[in-house]
Amino acid sequence: MALIGGIENMINAETWAESAWGTDGVTEQSKAMETLFGLFMCGFGAMGLVCAFVLDGTTQAKFAMVNAGVIMAFFVAMFVVLPGTGYEMPGVAWLVPPFLFLGGLLAAGYLHMNGVDSAQEAA
Repeated sequence: MALIGGIENMINAETWAESAWGTDGVTEQSKAMETLFGLFMCGFGAMGLVCAFVLDGTTQAKFAMVNAGVIMAFFVAMFVVLPGTGYEMPGVAWLVPPFLFLGGLLAAGYLHMNGVDSAQEAA
């Protein structure tokens, strides 16, 4: 989800800059910042893919919790800090879908944190 959203943000950086800063606020810098935000989101998506397909067992569970926590903190900080700069954020309802997915990821990580690793199962 983060990877797809990040790619979309990079492709439509000008549209996102316009919705955040208004038509008069679209500059090369605002477009670059929206592109950079998309790149950050792609990084979060890549972390999620590593968690899903490279890690396993308790390591995967712990990384899932950290990954979800970092992204949730990032979104909360973004919603607290950016409006003070004149950046118009979408409504709080915009946070509901990602927080549902991230909450599920956090819960799944917590529930499997003390599980048995596949290496221990083989023994």
